[in-house]
Amino acid sequence: MEANKCPRCGWPLAELPGSATNSQRVSQGRLEYVRCLCGSWLARVDGVVIGATKSQLGQAQL
Repeated sequence: MEANKCPRCGWPLAELPGSATNSQRVSQGRLEYVRCLCGSWLARVDGVVIGATKSQLGQAQL
């Protein structure tokens, strides 16, 4: 996964409004959950995207 963009829609993470909705310390660093504009939830560790959900509509993003 590319660390600087949403893996579902390609939106640059630096341009997402607001901040993380939840953040906690884990052994690998700081884990954050952020909502992308496409509706996907993104999981980041120290700013690197490690996972994403489907969009709210459940449609594949091209």
